[in-house]
Amino acid sequence: MIDSSRSSRMASRVVGSPPGGMGRGDEMTERFDRCDWKSVLFGTAILAMSMAIVSPAVGADEEKIDLARGASLYSDNCGRCHNPRGPSEFSDANWPLIVTHMRVIAGLPGEQARAIEAFLRASNNPPPRKVARMKVEAAARISGDELIKTYGCQGCHRIGDAGGTIGPDLNGVFSRQSEEWIRVQIQTPKEHNPKTVMPQFGLSDSEVAAIVDALRGAGRAD
Repeated sequence: MIDSSRSSRMASRVVGSPPGGMGRGDEMTERFDRCDWKSVLFGTAILAMSMAIVSPAVGADEEKIDLARGASLYSDNCGRCHNPRGPSEFSDANWPLIVTHMRVIAGLPGEQARAIEAFLRASNNPPPRKVARMKVEAAARISGDELIKTYGCQGCHRIGDAGGTIGPDLNGVFSRQSEEWIRVQIQTPKEHNPKTVMPQFGLSDSEVAAIVDALRGAGRAD
């Protein structure tokens, strides 16, 4: 015949509750009740946003993202804190995680974060990822000012009375650099600096010539 007191002690060990005191199960429940649910929800939100940014569907639509908009958003939201180190310091695998982290801090919508990521990816390695060229019937007839707006040059550079501060001020650039240097910088920027932030847009010779002509008069008083 089994001793009843011995049976009670064995049962207590099984359920983790010694007689007359708080059991391990009760203690764990109490700790669980004290859990900071805001932290849990915050972590879940970050994970969900991360999955949204790096999902395969985003990659399929990358070509449709306006790189000029990405450059402008980078200037407005990232350039205020970060020096313009070349994005080529990181690989394509790094940028989604970096952008996801900074997106939470800056409070950026998903579409803006993806535009910034596309801009950074485009400057990784020459030649850049598919950067859609502007489709025009006669590029030579497009003014340099229109091309500057189309490709978002003022997202990084000051031209005239407006522009960003990530890249050099292009007002009076001809007093500092030769025309040939400027042409190369516009068409194949990594030839001068492999770590440059500036993407290679795949501009035609006529488009480069139009932009050069526009920059020739940038900053001049009328």
